[in-house]
Amino acid sequence: MQHAYFKDSETILARLNDHSIWQSSNEGYIWTQLESDKKFVRFYHHKYSNDRAYLITEHDEYFYTTDTGKNWWSAKAPAPPSPFAGDILSFHPTSDYLIWMGVKDCGGNQQNCHSEAFYSLDHGRTWNLIEKYVRNCAFAKEAKLNADPKEIVCESYTEKQGNQRFLAGKPLELVIGSNFYSNKQKLFDWVVGFAKFSEFFVVAEVSLSSSLSGLYL
Repeated sequence: MQHAYFKDSETILARLNDHSIWQSSNEGYIWTQLESDKKFVRFYHHKYSNDRAYLITEHDEYFYTTDTGKNWWSAKAPAPPSPFAGDILSFHPTSDYLIWMGVKDCGGNQQNCHSEAFYSLDHGRTWNLIEKYVRNCAFAKEAKLNADPKEIVCESYTEKQGNQRFLAGKPLELVIGSNFYSNKQKLFDWVVGFAKFSEFFVVAEVSLSSSLSGLYL
């Protein structure tokens, strides 16, 4: 079971093992099921906006609140959530900026099933493609990390064809793009992953000796 409070609120969200979402507005004394006809794969609270949360279905529909769960609205994602990504949604200190990790071409024989990353500057009303065949994308900017607010960082496969499920173990580049990824620059040829901790940006890469090294910014 996944559960979490809205910060500075008595409202709790919980996702059960049957993929249902339940909400309590009084710290768990009374629970109400949200959208009982939907199957939810994840939910997120907005990292920088205490009153926002997102319920992710298995399809290209998601639900969001901007008032700590008093009201929920339906919205359409640019693609169903990606099974290859760690986080489906990534956030930015500018609350309306979002990144969505979706999946494309996964029907039929799934020969070219792959992840695609999208960004929105208007809280999901419109979406723009960032890159295809990526494992993870995020805004470089954090509340305490002094980075360009328009920069996006992606773990991007060098091979951009075939089923992404079978690309595990293939080179995964770390690419940073200014102006919302329109000006790209490769930073590393083969990365394991990256993370942001307070004012630090940490990258784990595979060196020529097959050991791991890191970059701290």
